[in-house]
Parts: sequence; C-alpha cells; structure tokens
Amino acid sequence: MGKPDLTLQVRRLCADGYRLYDSKEYRLALRSFYQAWLLIPKPQSEYAEAGWVLTAIGDTYFKLQQFEQGAESLTSALYCPDADKSPFLQLRLGQCLFELGRIPEARKYLLHAYHASSSLFDNEPPSYSAAIADLIPQHD
Repeated sequence: MGKPDLTLQVRRLCADGYRLYDSKEYRLALRSFYQAWLLIPKPQSEYAEAGWVLTAIGDTYFKLQQFEQGAESLTSALYCPDADKSPFLQLRLGQCLFELGRIPEARKYLLHAYHASSSLFDNEPPSYSAAIADLIPQHD
C-alpha cells in the first residue's frame, strides 16, 4: 500500500470489525469495515488491503442475509491483488449467488472453494456441498 501507517490503520479497523462480527454485531462490524475501505486510496482495486476489506464486507452481508450486497462486494474483491486465490472468498461468493438463485455461477465458485479447501464446508449447511456433489469425484 506504500504507507505502513495506512496499512496499520486498515488492519486496526478490520480487527475492530472482526471483534464485532464475532459478537454477532454485524451492522456495527460493517461500519468498521467501511471505515477501513474509506482509508484505501483510489483506485482501491490496486491494493491487496481492498481485497481483505471487501471480503469482510461481503462476509458480513452474507451473515445479514443481504445476499445481493454480499455478492457485489465479493465480486469486487476478485479484482484486487491475490484475492481471487482466497478459498473463503470463493465460498462466500458461491453461497451468496446460491441464495440469489444464480446456481450455475454459484456452483463455479463453490467448486473452486471446495478444491482449494474442502474443510471450509465442514461448518456450513449441507445445501452448499450438495449443490456441487455431482462435480466432486466420490471415493469408495
């Protein structure tokens, strides 16, 4: 990001946001994540930090069952450096798209997440792994 103090500020706000998120204070968490977003210079998509913040925002919208906003944030995160390599981002984006009824797109992201880290699905509702079950080789 160029300025270590800016990166530190973004990390602090995200840490505050995650504390609120972990306490199920999702709306307050969003406020912290958006404050972090506002610190990132334009064009934000050039900064890895933007990918972290957008993933956090998308994840929080998912928890609030605001799937359209979640999908939008997570899709934007894909354009940030290295964010497309995040299995968690792929999982959440797939879940948001699934909930929006955009099944072909959802399956693509869910499958990417599964191949990168199948354990991500361990604590998720079975409907998400069921959505890609026909794409996963079964072992006897």
